[in-house]
Amino acid sequence: MSDLSTGTSKVTVSPAEFAFVKYDADEIAEIVGELAALLEISNPIHVIVDETTPLAKLSEELDGASSDATITLRAESGALEDRQHPMSFSADNARESFGRILLRAHDRLRPDFADVPADVDLTLEDNAAWDTYCAGRLARLGIRVNQQRWRYNHRNRFGFDDIVDVAFDALWDSDDLGWAEVLSTARG
Repeated sequence: MSDLSTGTSKVTVSPAEFAFVKYDADEIAEIVGELAALLEISNPIHVIVDETTPLAKLSEELDGASSDATITLRAESGALEDRQHPMSFSADNARESFGRILLRAHDRLRPDFADVPADVDLTLEDNAAWDTYCAGRLARLGIRVNQQRWRYNHRNRFGFDDIVDVAFDALWDSDDLGWAEVLSTARG
């Protein structure tokens, strides 16, 4: 396990050394620490990377609802991969991936997100709406995000028409929405 203490969070990464992919645990810890500082997250963070799969699933868990609750970020190695060089690390993809799930964890600590189901219980539409909301906030914070990727994801879940595009733009441009507002905005 690799440890990094930043000004705001303590970040640990498992595994400490990668055997299947060309990733560096210290670099991952540094990126997550920088994101935590940018997002003003002071909770301890544990990152678990499953290097045995090229898939790109991400999830977050909290062991409580307080500012000292540990945030666990789980990432399949494909979420951090350089798409031009398989099995090699991409700092940009890691920033977008970890930034998005750190925002979800941060949201879950808010009272107006208390009724959000666990990640495994979210519908595809719920996930698309929340991803749009998170990706838009990341983009405004200066993290490189491919808006067209998230627009296409949103359209795949809600439909391909002008009303869906208006709803996407509203979510993308929003800050400080509660869970019920994220869902209602996504549905137009």
